[in-house]
Amino acid sequence: MKTTEQGIRYIELIDGEPEIDIPAMVKKAKTAYKPFNFKDKIELLFFYNERKDFSHAIFTEYGIIDDEFDGKKAVHHPFGVKSIIGIEVSGDETIPLIAFVIGQAIEHFKQNMDIRRHAEWKELEKSDSYQSWQTYFCQVHSSVIRYGLEGSADMFLRSLPFVLAKKEESFSPPYIDGTFRHLIHSLSELYVLGQAGESERADDHLKTIGELTGPEFMELYKGLHAELADYLETLGVKYNELHDLSIFTTIEQYKNQLAALYG
Repeated sequence: MKTTEQGIRYIELIDGEPEIDIPAMVKKAKTAYKPFNFKDKIELLFFYNERKDFSHAIFTEYGIIDDEFDGKKAVHHPFGVKSIIGIEVSGDETIPLIAFVIGQAIEHFKQNMDIRRHAEWKELEKSDSYQSWQTYFCQVHSSVIRYGLEGSADMFLRSLPFVLAKKEESFSPPYIDGTFRHLIHSLSELYVLGQAGESERADDHLKTIGELTGPEFMELYKGLHAELADYLETLGVKYNELHDLSIFTTIEQYKNQLAALYG
């Protein structure tokens, strides 16, 4: 058992790897967020090469069953108001992965406050709209780190045209959930490009998306972009405050409208 300089406990389940400066990676990932006391919100970080090692460790230590075949390289498990986190050591991707999953720890803490204080939240905590917001929140901060490391901050934007090329299929009932998550990821990256002053690059992506869709789609896409960005910059940065539940209704409305375009 080791701790970072911020007092976050972590375990390395790594064999045959060169020395890795995990405290430095965690410290870098944290710079994507405003000051936040992660020590009180994170029970334990696990760093691993093989997901099965993480799955075995958390079952042995905490009795938590982990789906080791879900393909995720960064995994969040609730543990009361705290979080247990697993991160695959993946070279340059490791720090953005840490940034993404500690965002889930922030949201888990905030979600617990909402559940305690608002009865109506119990109906929303597992909703697609909340999951979409969490994805946006985490992906923005992960992309900030990736951009800072001179990595690709527009992976989802570059792959979105392949989804939109088959939009009638992509927005059909069997695929709408996955397509909408892809849109949310792409909007996260669009926000980061805007913040980084990469307006020409962002405009190129929007032009391509517009050519594959049309004015109605672009109005909805840009509208959702504005709603999410505005919420991120207001309540989204206040990690110790309650959510405004209306944002989840707004997200759901946009999802339904986008699905109806090609349904």
